[in-house]
Amino acid sequence: MSYHFVATHRVEFFETDLAGIVHFANFYRYMEQAEHAFFRSLGLTIHGTLADGTVFGWPRVSATCSFKSPAYYGDELKIGITVQRLTQRSLTTSYNIQRDGMLLAVGEMKTAYCVIPVGAKLESAEIPSEYYDRLTELQQSSETK
Repeated sequence: MSYHFVATHRVEFFETDLAGIVHFANFYRYMEQAEHAFFRSLGLTIHGTLADGTVFGWPRVSATCSFKSPAYYGDELKIGITVQRLTQRSLTTSYNIQRDGMLLAVGEMKTAYCVIPVGAKLESAEIPSEYYDRLTELQQSSETK
């Protein structure tokens, strides 16, 4: 399977229990860290403030992770990201977490593009064209491979 992006992560001791096994909740952190690195690789950011003071971000609508095998202190993990679905207001990405080619976990996150205008509440919004166009390019390039 080809990925749109692959991040790496070295497991630190604080991420594990006394036996050196990674606590399950950290797999969600690994997916989020990889997601942020993916956005940075595209020259984009996951959170920020627009010129008019409006704050934007990508809150989670849903997140799942299915565990296949444990990760341990010192492991170098590879987190592959694939864009599964892109709409005008949301992005769904899948995650494949491996160690030395061994599948440890698979996950998926759906995020919605949202804004918080000055003095207002969080609301869903259309993904800005610079984000949407860049993510669309990735989808199209993987479909032609």
